[in-house]
Amino acid sequence: MDFVKVFILFSLLWFSFFLNAQNTEVDSLLQVLKSVPEQEKAHIFNRLAKIDSKNNHQKKIDYGTKALDIAREFELKDEEVAALENIATGYAYLGDNNKALEYDLKALDIAEKEGDDRSLSNVYIALGYDYYFLGDYNKALKFNLKSLKVKNRMLESGVLKSDRLIATSYNNIGSLYNALGQSEKAIEYQKKALEIRKKYSDSTGIGRSFHNIGAVYEKLNENEKAKEYYLKALRIRKVLGNKQHIAETLNNLGNVYKDLNENDKSLKCYIQALEVFDDIKDEGRIAVTNNNIAGLYIKEKKPDKAYPFIMKGIKMAEKSGQKRTLNEVYENLSGYYVLKNDYKNAYWVQKKMFALKDSIFSNDLVEKVSEMQVKYETERKEKEIEILARDKEIQSLKIRKQSVQLYFLIAFIVLAAVISLLVFSRFRLKQKHVRIELEKKNLETEQRLLRSQMNPHFIFNSMNSIQSYISGNDSFTAMTYLSKFAQLMRNILENSRKSLILLSDEISTLELYIELERIRFKRKFDYQIKTEPGLPVDSIYIPPMLIQPFVENSIKHGLRNKKGKGLLEIEFRQNEQFIVCVVKDNGIGREKALELKTDKNKNHKSLGMQVTHERLDTLSKVKGIQISFEITDLKNENGDAAGTQVEIHIPFEID
Repeated sequence: MDFVKVFILFSLLWFSFFLNAQNTEVDSLLQVLKSVPEQEKAHIFNRLAKIDSKNNHQKKIDYGTKALDIAREFELKDEEVAALENIATGYAYLGDNNKALEYDLKALDIAEKEGDDRSLSNVYIALGYDYYFLGDYNKALKFNLKSLKVKNRMLESGVLKSDRLIATSYNNIGSLYNALGQSEKAIEYQKKALEIRKKYSDSTGIGRSFHNIGAVYEKLNENEKAKEYYLKALRIRKVLGNKQHIAETLNNLGNVYKDLNENDKSLKCYIQALEVFDDIKDEGRIAVTNNNIAGLYIKEKKPDKAYPFIMKGIKMAEKSGQKRTLNEVYENLSGYYVLKNDYKNAYWVQKKMFALKDSIFSNDLVEKVSEMQVKYETERKEKEIEILARDKEIQSLKIRKQSVQLYFLIAFIVLAAVISLLVFSRFRLKQKHVRIELEKKNLETEQRLLRSQMNPHFIFNSMNSIQSYISGNDSFTAMTYLSKFAQLMRNILENSRKSLILLSDEISTLELYIELERIRFKRKFDYQIKTEPGLPVDSIYIPPMLIQPFVENSIKHGLRNKKGKGLLEIEFRQNEQFIVCVVKDNGIGREKALELKTDKNKNHKSLGMQVTHERLDTLSKVKGIQISFEITDLKNENGDAAGTQVEIHIPFEID
C-alpha cells in the first residue's frame, strides 16, 4: 500500500471526527451568542465565519459583516481586522476579486497602524491571493515575500511555535514563480511547502502542494508528471470534501487531458468542475471553466457547441472584472468566427482584444502614477517640515543677534570668502562637465542611430519567421499566430523608445521571438531560459535587443539543419558589473553551417550581428568599460562539432 492510499485511509477517519467536532462547536457558539455581552459577539461571529461557511461563502460574508459592525462600535481593532479578512475571503471565493481586494486593503491599513505581526502576515497573504487572481503577479509575489519575512521574524522571536504556517508562504511564492515562468524556483518552493506539511500531516496542505506541483509540470508541458500530481491531489481533496478545491483540480486536470489529446476525459473534468463553480457561485472560475470548454470544442472544430460556453465566459468575466480572462475568451470567440468563415467578425473581435490589452496596460500605468503622486506628497510634506524647522532656527538666531554681532560679522566675511572659492571651483567643474556631457550626448546619439537600424532588421526577420507558417496552415491558426506576432511587435516598438529596459521585459520579448521561430520550424527544437537564483529580473535594466541576433544565429545556422531534436539554452547570471548571458545550442556548429551556405549567400553578412558589434563598441565608450562577447565551438568526445556557445557581457543598472 503506497503513501497516498495510507494517507487517504487515515484522512477519512480524521475527517469524520473533525466534522463532528466542528458541527458541535458551531452549535455551541450559536448557543453562546444568546447570553454573552454585545462586544464579545464580534469574536464569536468571526469564529463562525471561519468554521460554518465551508460550502456557503455568502454565509462567511454575512457573519463577517456582523462581526465588523460590533468591532467598530466597541473599537476592537483585532476583531475588525479579522472581520475584514473574513468578508474579503468570502468575496474571493465568490469570484469577486475586486471586492476582496477592497476589504483586504482596509484590513492592511489597520494592521499596519496596530503593528501586530500575526495580523500583518495574514493580510499580506490575503493581498497576495487578490493580486494573483487579478493577474498582477509581481504585486502578489511582493506581498507573499513580505508575509514570509514577518513569519520568519515571529518564528525567531518565539511568537510562532512551529514553522507550519510558513508552508503557506512557500506554497504561494512557488505558485507565483510558476506564473512568472520561473519553473525551477516554483518547484523548489512547492517542495519546501510539501515537506513541512507532511511533517504535520496537514492533509489540506498536502493536497494543495500536490496540486501546485502539478501546475508547474503542466506549464513545462510535462503532462504525464502533471497528471500524476493532479490525480494525487484529487484523491486527497475528494476525501476532505471541499467543493472548490475539488473543482480547481478537476479544471487543471482537464487542461492536461486536453494537451494529451484525451478530449473525452478533458470534457468530463471541465463539466464536473463547472457544476461545482456554478453551485458555489464562483463567477471568476465559472468564466475560466466555460472558456476551457469552449477552447476544447474549438480545438475539435465544433464551433456551434463552443458558442454558448464562449458567451457565458464573456458574461462572467465581465461581471467579475477579470480582464485577462475576458481577453482569453475573446481569443476563442475569434476562433469561432474563423471556423464559421465569418472573417469580418473575427477581425472585429481581434480589435476588441487589442483594445482590452491597452486597457490593462493603462490600468497598470494609472497605478504607477498614483504611487508617484503619493511619493511626491510625502516628499513635499517632509520639505515643509524642514522649512518650518529652519525658520524656527533663524528666529532663534535673531533673538541672540545683539550679543553675537561681532562674531557674526567675522563669520560672514569668512563665509563670503569660502563661497567665492566654491563658486569659482564650481564654475570650472561646470565647464568640464559641459564638455563631458557633449561627448556623452554624441555617443548616445550614435547609440540611438544604431538602435534605429536594429529595429527594422528585427521586425524584418520576425516577419520572415511567420510568413511560411501563415501560408501553410488553416485560417484559425493564422489568426491566433498573428495575435502573438502583434504582441511581439508591441514589445519591440515599446522597447525601441528606451535606452534601457527591464531584464524581465527582455526575457519576455526573447521568449515570444523564440516561440515564433520554434513554430515556424515545426518544433524542431526545444528551448530553456534560466536565471540565476536570486537574480532580481524586475529591478535590473539592460540595453534592449542585444541578445536576439545571437539567438537568431543559433536557430537559423545551428539548429535548423540539425538532424533530430535540437535544444537552445539561454542563461542569465550576474558577474560584478555585468549581466552575463550565455546562448548555447547543440546544433551543427559554425564550420558545418558555413559549408551549407549557398554561393548566393556566401558573401552575405548578417546585419543583426554587424549592428550588434557596433552597438557594443559604442556602449563600451559610453560606460567606460570593455563590453564584449565570446563564441566557443563545442565539441563532443570524438572531437566532432556539438554546437555553439556565446557568452555576452552586458552592462546593467539596478533600480
